[in-house]
Amino acid sequence: MSAETAGLHRTLESLMAAIRSGDGEALRRDLAALDRQREALGEEAPPMLRHYLERRSYEKALAFLEGGDESLEAGG
Repeated sequence: MSAETAGLHRTLESLMAAIRSGDGEALRRDLAALDRQREALGEEAPPMLRHYLERRSYEKALAFLEGGDESLEAGG
């Protein structure tokens, strides 16, 4: 995992924790960080990861980074 995707992974985990706890400040911080990280990854990110991030499917993006949900890559 590259440094960029490792940082993205940490932010996604933090976001999921903020959602579970209802921490609005952490939620805003993590969403802003994810937007910056998505832009920084640009075209170098795997297409499916870009798809998840652009559509704000953060649980799927996290699963993708953890080697999980790649099923939509073939099925669209």
